[in-house]
Amino acid sequence: MGREIKTEHTYVDIDEISIDDMPCEMLKEIYATCGKEVAVSLMEHQNGVFIMMPAHPFKLLENRLMVREFDGTTASIRNISRKYDISEVRLRGLLRKYLKQKTNKTDHH
Repeated sequence: MGREIKTEHTYVDIDEISIDDMPCEMLKEIYATCGKEVAVSLMEHQNGVFIMMPAHPFKLLENRLMVREFDGTTASIRNISRKYDISEVRLRGLLRKYLKQKTNKTDHH
């Protein structure tokens, strides 16, 4: 016997819940990809909330990694732009933005 889930009108053992009980395609995909516990937890705690995944969910992480990998050389610009499939112009813009933010943070401390 698994944990009990409170529905609108009763309590149900989580083991009774199947993918067919998911109310929409998005939750069926979450159930299939992440498991029953995640899908049911979302139903319990996020009901009525619209969840939208960004098209590029790892963008901030990759930006941080690109900045970290930059060693100040033109060669690193070329290597990073190839690795992350970003143009050298966009990468330089990202690096300028990061360096400006970093400078502003150190100026205020």
